[in-house]
Amino acid sequence: MDDDRKSIIDRITGATEDTVARVQQEMSQSTVVNATRERATSMRQRAQQAAVSQLQVATREDVARLQASLDRIEAALNDLTKRLPETKPRARTRAPKPPTPSD
Repeated sequence: MDDDRKSIIDRITGATEDTVARVQQEMSQSTVVNATRERATSMRQRAQQAAVSQLQVATREDVARLQASLDRIEAALNDLTKRLPETKPRARTRAPKPPTPSD
């Protein structure tokens, strides 16, 4: 009896797998299914492009402007360091510690 059950289950499983494979093959050959798949792929690509276009991505011009600003700032800093006296800063003296109160 147990073997009969396994045999029936195996036959049902085999028939189900065969049916699924046949339906998949028929659907892959269907022009309607293929057209729908192509439209869905196209829509996904357009949605991705729209999402990317909404990102705030720096353009080459933005990067060039930032680089020019950084170059001007660096030049100004170099000019300021040349204007400063070249004397070394004096060493800092430590403040004396306050006396501790005695009880």
